[in-house]
Amino acid sequence: MKSPNEMVRINNSIKVLDLLINKEMSRVDIAEETGLTKTTIGDIVKNFLNIGFIEEVKVSPNGVGRPSINLKIVKDFAHVIGVGILRDSVNGCLIDSSGKVLYNVDYPYIEGNPQINTVYKVIDELMRKAKLTNREVKVISFGVPGPLDTEKGIIKEPPKLPEFANFPLIKKIKEKYNVFAYLGNDADMGAIGEKYYGKGKDLDSFIYILYDKGIGAGIIIDNHLYHGVNGYAGEIGHTLLFKNEELKYFEDEYGIDRVIESIGETISKPIKNIQEIEVLSDQEKESIERFTEELSRYFASILLSLIHYFGISNIFIDGRMKYLGDEFFNQLLNFINKHMFHKHSINISFSDLDEYVISRGAAKFGLIKYLKDEVIRSS
Repeated sequence: MKSPNEMVRINNSIKVLDLLINKEMSRVDIAEETGLTKTTIGDIVKNFLNIGFIEEVKVSPNGVGRPSINLKIVKDFAHVIGVGILRDSVNGCLIDSSGKVLYNVDYPYIEGNPQINTVYKVIDELMRKAKLTNREVKVISFGVPGPLDTEKGIIKEPPKLPEFANFPLIKKIKEKYNVFAYLGNDADMGAIGEKYYGKGKDLDSFIYILYDKGIGAGIIIDNHLYHGVNGYAGEIGHTLLFKNEELKYFEDEYGIDRVIESIGETISKPIKNIQEIEVLSDQEKESIERFTEELSRYFASILLSLIHYFGISNIFIDGRMKYLGDEFFNQLLNFINKHMFHKHSINISFSDLDEYVISRGAAKFGLIKYLKDEVIRSS
């Protein structure tokens, strides 16, 4: 149990760490940003230097004057594997402490082979690449469909991913690889990926929409991930719709697998992935207009509710949804603009990141968790 003074020191240290994670800064800049005294900043920096995850670098002035000293994260302090456990595959990346992506790996599930073996295959391949280049992996972090027990590191009962029901993932990973490990929700990790690698870099608050077989929202408010009291804020896929006199979950009716299936049924031609929609004939595109209009209306209602609930105007949608076409996107925007309670500027666009957004976000978030754990243990 930490004393009140120790908790103050830890909280101040984490404030400083949060700044250095994002950019290189001087002690003076940190003091101005945090309002902490120079003495306090000096003590915190000394501790960080002793731990070894920051270093001092000289910055030459543009004009006349003495060089200043900035602080930055040591890129080789820890290498991190981020893993995205998706509904059809597992992908992963290896990053250094600066957040630079060094390697990517992606493997589909193989029928008859337990899905956890695909997770191990991704990790083992990235571990191999790290070892070949003399990089030590200290952290493995995951983005996984919920619900989760993040405190215990257990995947509970994720819809459309039954093999992982009640699976103690973090326990297994720690036993197998002897590293620091973290488990987070896939949409949350997608939001972190968007924050550090995508359009959210310069934004304090935004919402990232993961649109897969499951559908979720990762919510960033004032540069912090919003989990909610029970840890599952943003489960928009479980929005209830009243269709054909029945209550249905949005993702059960309009998850990306159901979108592909419904369009295939409409054009009487099976399609394998949503990208194929882009190359449909004009006649086929015309035949699915009713379905895409219905989808845009339901989806726009959910996005509109998010805007009204959180007061956030920047929303980034999983980039795969762009294959539904400009007409779908315009219908989405028109519905939102028409029904907004308070008229103001909004920015809704497709993410530029690919399917690695979750594993990248998981890697970056796992790194932050690891560094904070180091700070707490040293205090």
